[in-house]
Amino acid sequence: MRGSFVSIISRQTPPPGDGEGLPYWTFWLLLCIIMLLVVFIFLRDKDLRQRINLFFFGAKKKLIKLRLQARLKRECRKKDDLIRSLGIKVWEREIKIPGGEKIRQELAKLEEQRQELEQESKDLGLKIKELEDDQQKFIQKHTESVSEQESARKPYLEKLAEIKVEERTLEVQVRQKQKELEGIIRGIQSAAGENETKSEELNKQKEEMDRNIKGLVEKRLALEKERKAHQEKADELDKKLSKIEESGKKRIREFHKEIREWKKNEEKVREKIGHVVKKKDPLFARLGMHADETRADQESLILFYSQIDRSKERIEELEQQIKNL
Repeated sequence: MRGSFVSIISRQTPPPGDGEGLPYWTFWLLLCIIMLLVVFIFLRDKDLRQRINLFFFGAKKKLIKLRLQARLKRECRKKDDLIRSLGIKVWEREIKIPGGEKIRQELAKLEEQRQELEQESKDLGLKIKELEDDQQKFIQKHTESVSEQESARKPYLEKLAEIKVEERTLEVQVRQKQKELEGIIRGIQSAAGENETKSEELNKQKEEMDRNIKGLVEKRLALEKERKAHQEKADELDKKLSKIEESGKKRIREFHKEIREWKKNEEKVREKIGHVVKKKDPLFARLGMHADETRADQESLILFYSQIDRSKERIEELEQQIKNL
């Protein structure tokens, strides 16, 4: 059949350059005939139909089994949780269960360890809180100290800025006066021996200009001296401020390191508490199993017994269903 089908397809596609061949619809007609023959053979062959049915039934059966196994697993976990909860209730209510005394002693030791560790964790938490409070207080005090130094430095910086402006103004005035003086000197030189009256007037102007320039220079020197004094004081305060900032940063780093170490210790204690709690879980489960076996007559346990029984019934039903597949 496969050879016939290949032969039909090969005839359907005409070779290059050949304009003749089967019509396009003939291919689809032959394909439909082939499909009808396959369906006819399938309907006549009972053994083939049975094998196909068995294949699909086996797949469905496997899928049902997987679902039942998943439900069984969930139900088993639920039953285990109920038994453990029963053990916790027996422990909390201090209900005496036959065969459970040794388990209670082990639980009592673990509970004592847990309480000791909880207290240690609490003490560590208080120490961390104390360090964090001290750190916050130091940061606040350090900030105030830095602000105080900056405030003390500010007037000197402002005065320095004012002096520099005045110095630049004086420099401009001195240069202007010197230019005027040079003009007077040239006038004196031009009037020498020609106009005695003008020469005397210009000499008086020169003397006055010399005094003005000298006054400006003296004022500028005084400002320079004052600027140096303010600069020294500002530099002194700058050094003090830098020292305070560096010291503050160092102390804050020390706080961070110390707090980090204490937190590591606290985390280790919390991990120990977790280990102790995990050790209690199997003991609660064993105590619950003893309680379930002995069925102590306690009203507070009746609900647990009922839930456990229903869970066991569901487990048996599921196991039977899986077995019957």
